[in-house]
Amino acid sequence: MDSNISKALWLGVSILLFIAVVTIGLSVFGSMKDASAAANDSINSIAQSMAEEDLRAFDGKEVKGDQVLGAINNLSGRSGEVIVLVATLGSNSGKSVDLDPYKGFGLSIDRYTQYVSETEGTLSAQDDCVILSNGSDELMRSVSKTVRDAARRDAENTNLAGKYINPAGRFRSYLIYDTNQVIRGIICAQVE
Repeated sequence: MDSNISKALWLGVSILLFIAVVTIGLSVFGSMKDASAAANDSINSIAQSMAEEDLRAFDGKEVKGDQVLGAINNLSGRSGEVIVLVATLGSNSGKSVDLDPYKGFGLSIDRYTQYVSETEGTLSAQDDCVILSNGSDELMRSVSKTVRDAARRDAENTNLAGKYINPAGRFRSYLIYDTNQVIRGIICAQVE
């Protein structure tokens, strides 16, 4: 009889220990899940900051045409996320586009060639920023690699005056934001 009581006690203690271990494991898992989610959010924030940092070189600066071509090449893999708008002297009858978001000048999207992505949105100036907005849910559309490569080749082809980006040319550039103040691309207008 003592043997049965002893076995029952050991079984009861074993069950209680099992429940205790499972409870501790679940609580540790829950706290690690929260820590993991926080770390993941932090990594995503850092990645977004690094992606935006690449575009900061175009924030209200005058850049060379080879930098514009480099941006088109570097951002090509982010189709649907970012857009590059470029106005050349050749695409505007030899005249430069007076791009100045502080005064609201040069913000007609029809004057610019679209690279990397496409949009039917409109440009406006708000708080000295270029804002890209669209009435629909889709701000930008992704374009195929074939179309992106063809546009990039056209930008480097001296025989296509309307699309040629002169590597030695000077361009006034600004960042493009969406209505939530998230950087969505760059806009460049050739000044000479």
